[in-house]
Amino acid sequence: MSQSASTRESLQFFGRVSASVSHEIKNVFAVINEKAGLLADLSLMAERGMPIDPERLKKTADSIQGQIRRGDAIVKNMNAFAHSTDEDSREIDLAEILELTVALATRMADMQQIRLTNGGCEPVALTANPFDLLRLLHSSIAAALTAMEPGDTLAVGAGPDGSGAKFTFSAGGKTVPEVDGAPLEAMAGSMGLAATVGEREGLLELRLAAGPEAG
Repeated sequence: MSQSASTRESLQFFGRVSASVSHEIKNVFAVINEKAGLLADLSLMAERGMPIDPERLKKTADSIQGQIRRGDAIVKNMNAFAHSTDEDSREIDLAEILELTVALATRMADMQQIRLTNGGCEPVALTANPFDLLRLLHSSIAAALTAMEPGDTLAVGAGPDGSGAKFTFSAGGKTVPEVDGAPLEAMAGSMGLAATVGEREGLLELRLAAGPEAG
């Protein structure tokens, strides 16, 4: 793959994630706007001397505060995603990458009516480009989701694998989804990582190790 093609695909990925995040933020604003309209209606009722249920006011205020917390979490995730482009390569705690990627991919799963969960991570680190590793894991999740059906659950975990690391994908007791591993392995190769995608003990695995270029 040429450098220009790789750069274009990276920009497209950044754009897709940014668009997804913006949709989530718009949803937060929509709920807050709805609740603010309700508060305005209740204020008008109070001005006209109509009794107002304090519990209704409390629930509305709690809902707005909940959306603010949700929005804050979304923005923090987007900020972490944006800063993943800051460094060419560093030692990465896979638990952090796993948590961030699952958060960024949840809306994609929701649109397919599939529940995406963080399956946990055993202590493990990998030297790689943070943005590229995010893109690789996000693309792996997207590939697994494509092979699944509405109502399914996809749990993504991580852990050590010899001198390398691995991401695991399980389908909640169902048959592990079949995924074309070639594009993912090629993507990992462009990052200087050696990758294999396959099934073992009922789990789909993306196994990563330092490639020849990384040494």
